[in-house]
Amino acid sequence: MKKVYFLSLILCAILGLNAQTVVLSEDFSGITDSNSTSIAFSLDQYTQVPGWTGDWVYPSTGKVKVGKSSAAGFIQTPALDLSANGGQFTVSFDAKAWSGDATSLIIEVDGTPYTIPGLSTTTFNSFSIPFTGGTSTTTIKFQGLQDNRARFFLDNVVVVSEMAGPDLVPPFVASVNPSDNALAVTFSEVVDATSAQTVANYSLDNNISVTSATLSGRVVTLAVNPALVEGNTYTLIVSNVADTAGNAMTTPDTVVFTYGVAPEFNCATIADLRSKLDFTDHTVNNSSNVEYKLTGEVVVTAVASYNNQKVLQDETGAILVYDPDNKLGTLDVGDKVKNIYGTLTNYYGFLEFKPTQAYGTLVSMFEDVTPMTITLSQLNDQDFMIQHQAELIKLQNVSFTSTGQFATLSTYEITQDGVTATAVYPYFQDANTIGQDIPTGMINITGFNFSTSKIGNTYPEYRYYIVPRSMNDFGTGINSYVSEKDVTIAPNPAVDYMNVTVKNDNFQVSHCYIVDINGKVVSAQDVENNNFSVNVSSMASGLYFIRLTDGKSNVTTKFIKK
Repeated sequence: MKKVYFLSLILCAILGLNAQTVVLSEDFSGITDSNSTSIAFSLDQYTQVPGWTGDWVYPSTGKVKVGKSSAAGFIQTPALDLSANGGQFTVSFDAKAWSGDATSLIIEVDGTPYTIPGLSTTTFNSFSIPFTGGTSTTTIKFQGLQDNRARFFLDNVVVVSEMAGPDLVPPFVASVNPSDNALAVTFSEVVDATSAQTVANYSLDNNISVTSATLSGRVVTLAVNPALVEGNTYTLIVSNVADTAGNAMTTPDTVVFTYGVAPEFNCATIADLRSKLDFTDHTVNNSSNVEYKLTGEVVVTAVASYNNQKVLQDETGAILVYDPDNKLGTLDVGDKVKNIYGTLTNYYGFLEFKPTQAYGTLVSMFEDVTPMTITLSQLNDQDFMIQHQAELIKLQNVSFTSTGQFATLSTYEITQDGVTATAVYPYFQDANTIGQDIPTGMINITGFNFSTSKIGNTYPEYRYYIVPRSMNDFGTGINSYVSEKDVTIAPNPAVDYMNVTVKNDNFQVSHCYIVDINGKVVSAQDVENNNFSVNVSSMASGLYFIRLTDGKSNVTTKFIKK
């Protein structure tokens, strides 16, 4: 909890010391946007506040609006000289939350973040926060708390270099980061080791005991017992901790936090997750700020390097994962995982899931998902297809009406049993379909079910498409361009090393995984060509699987470790 301290100013007046030097004062009154009567965000309203840096700063008369609807916003001061007066300074500002976004923001001082809670969405709140440790190049950054849609208003920023003399400001709790059995408590400054590591200075409710406190700089790690329960809200009270100048906290800091995702935001199935956001309006791109946890087991049915997109499916439905920050990490088709955190977006009628952290558990590998066989007439039926959005589907005995090569973000017409529709869409821009010849004759197509009212910069009629994941999805189905017979392992059984050779010019190995009979990955390595060696000397004797992938498809075969 941030505090406003007046004691130092009173002492300055009494002692006659050098009280204050105003280093920065910005009321933004001279900054106006291109249309001061409008609050709509658009690129033509972008204005760089002179001397400051920032993303998407939209000034209007008397204040600045920071952020936009699809990206986190920040605004940062130029370098300030705060080295005088022992590096003590105070940052004062007025702030207001944007309705629907987070009611907290972060101040970063030279890269160290401090969370500022309690912003109102209706009126400006005034804050005055003391700091120590200012340098000749200190920068102060104001940033929205969310990953996206982190908008807020900022006004009347004043930075004051405080009085020369001793440090009179006690520490306060800047943030609390919980995990199962620990709390990382970050203070506003370096604290005294004795008081910071005194367990009695910390208390938690819900019968949680603090068993130890370990100091590192400004961070005290509290070991707790029993473990915190995800979804529960806790109250931490911190008292009597002093800084290295001997200033002890005069009143306790009370921090209320929820560990993980609240129970109402846990989703056991994809169907449950899909019910959390209305995506029936295909004319908008709306994001939710709520973090959900998908607790059930889901299988990866499609992957793309572009924006690290993936499709997840379980018995109840499927969802596209939009992961530009690569929170989930590397996953291949057939991987079954559980415990995924993320937010939801209605992307012009298609529901997307954006991960906020890595998945919790790799359950197994090589899981097959049988595509749902449908007709082209069903693919044209919005009421039917909205029930199966993102699911793996299959069309049999269809033909393309055009020839040539596949291009990115282009649609293609197919026909089946007298029904014709523009229904094939190579959405994955880095798939190996791009630049390949459009198949001729009667074929089968496998892919995932995709819908949108936006393709590139055009807005065609809203409809559903089948998205092939690779050229492998045309014809006989999965892994048609590589098979077990293309892979040679010698010696087999293997003792220390085995040589792996793949004789297939269309399949260039990029990764090799060794998996035991329980589905656990016991070895993994990157591969640069189709002839390589694998060290198996440390493995126990028994039957194993070797899985090879080129990033688009995979092949699996067996070997024995002797």
